[in-house]
Amino acid sequence: MDTERTEATMNPEVWAAAQVEEVAKDLEKKAKRGKQPVTKARGIFFRARPNGEVVGPKGQRGEWWVCWFDAESRKRREKAGTKAAALALYQRRKTEVRQGKHFPESMRRNQNVSLKAVCADYTDTLKANGRDARGQAKTRLDEVVDILGDIPAKNITPQDIERLKVRLSETPARGRKDAEGQDKTRTPASVNRHLQDLRAAFNVARRNGKVEKNPVADVKLLRENNKRIREITEAEEKALLEALDPARRRGGTDLRPMVRLLLETGLRLEEACGLRWADVDWRGGFATLPETKAGEKQHVALSADAVAILRALGPGDGEGYVFCWRDGRPWTPGYVTHAFGKAVRRAGIKDLHAHDCRHTFACRKLRAGVDLYTVSKLLRHASIAMTERYTHLSRGDLKAAVNRKPVSD
Repeated sequence: MDTERTEATMNPEVWAAAQVEEVAKDLEKKAKRGKQPVTKARGIFFRARPNGEVVGPKGQRGEWWVCWFDAESRKRREKAGTKAAALALYQRRKTEVRQGKHFPESMRRNQNVSLKAVCADYTDTLKANGRDARGQAKTRLDEVVDILGDIPAKNITPQDIERLKVRLSETPARGRKDAEGQDKTRTPASVNRHLQDLRAAFNVARRNGKVEKNPVADVKLLRENNKRIREITEAEEKALLEALDPARRRGGTDLRPMVRLLLETGLRLEEACGLRWADVDWRGGFATLPETKAGEKQHVALSADAVAILRALGPGDGEGYVFCWRDGRPWTPGYVTHAFGKAVRRAGIKDLHAHDCRHTFACRKLRAGVDLYTVSKLLRHASIAMTERYTHLSRGDLKAAVNRKPVSD
């Protein structure tokens, strides 16, 4: 030891080199101690086994495994051996899933499902759940398929849906004509109903694994104007009922009782078409509506005049429809709308729809002194905010009343 010190003292360069070598060895030992095995990594894990092939964390023997999910979201595990092999296998499986190589045969067939099949599945679902009894959703989706074509559903893009909006807006509405007898173009509300049905159809297909995404979800609906209020005057009501006289319509059905019932109860047109005799409670003065816009059973109060209208139609017993053809089939909203429009034109009335009978019912009740909350319940609105569109009518009447001067003798 003394000899080494003497030599180092006598030869500084040798001593410095020895110090550098000692520091390097010390750093190498610290680096080895800092390299601890990684036991956690994305998609891989180590499973200890006494007779394992490789040495894993903490000197244990075992194998590295891979954990991944297939196209049906089912968890898969595979033994890979070394950690490097596990990492490579995990990346390979992820790529194969994205390429569809691990899709079941049924799901591979579903990836090529057509738009027509997607729409048919949705309408079948509605039918199984007792909805869309009149087939309005099917009619709208059939028109969508005619416009877009029976192409694979996965090929439809949001840009295709935007073009669909334009085509629907330019297409004349069925059974809708203006005062001059020309076909009227679709309203934004009508276009939105088509898009909403198509969006619902894609949602069902996505839940069933037939498509990966819904192209309609990224498309905005058109802005609707639902604040239109058109009240039928007494003179217009008289002219309309005269125009609906079967004698002036060259025979056929008599629509006057239905129109009078709409004005007296505020029923929606589709609700009146679906009304059955068995749903009328003569003693209580109510009518039960099994299917409504709200998707639930509702009850409508019948006035004395409404009960008289129904009693004049027939015996009022059995399971048949109140408004129907001779063979028992109910009138459809489309048929009544078309006949109502022709009668409006014959009567020379402008800008009048069948749904305006419901608005007229609300306006007349407010003018009769019925409060807004009660009118909301009579209309079966989900909230009173939907009924507030009629507020200006009652306020206008109050203003006219307060400005009215007494008549002098």
